[in-house]
Amino acid sequence: MLKVTKFGGSSMADAGQYRKVRDIVLSDPQRRVVVVSAAGKRNKADHKITDLLYLCHAHLTYGVPGDNILQLIQDRFAEIRSDLGLQYDVESDFAALRSRLSRDTTADELVSRGEYFTARLMAEYLGYDFVDAADCVFFGFDGQLDLEKTYAAIREAAAKGKGIVIPGFYGSLPSGKIR
Repeated sequence: MLKVTKFGGSSMADAGQYRKVRDIVLSDPQRRVVVVSAAGKRNKADHKITDLLYLCHAHLTYGVPGDNILQLIQDRFAEIRSDLGLQYDVESDFAALRSRLSRDTTADELVSRGEYFTARLMAEYLGYDFVDAADCVFFGFDGQLDLEKTYAAIREAAAKGKGIVIPGFYGSLPSGKIR
């Protein structure tokens, strides 16, 4: 039997929340597929990573510098990494992201990075494999989820190891673009 667990943004907000998620997942060996949202608010004054990424996209669209917002997001993920004693090179992945950002970057692509970075950290923390949703969640040309192809890809990925962590809320179109 294979159990899929999904954790929302509040459950991924900081290192303390990651610890709770880890305890839940590892308490049942059948929980081998973990889907995570982008890190949410740590407190009422905080910002969701998703909201910050939408703000970055607005800056890109209108040609307004948004480096300070991206740095804030990077720092948040680096803090989680440090607090959990992980090795994931957040800085290199953010440098790669910055290098490919342009006015042509879609909101879907940019905002998906919140789930991506959250999942990368959680996969390392659990000792599970990271599987990018773009490689296992598929949409047709009509924008509808291709359940058969998606389920087959997830089953195949889950069969390869102890468990997998998949970013939530995005996948890929037949063109390879993020949706």
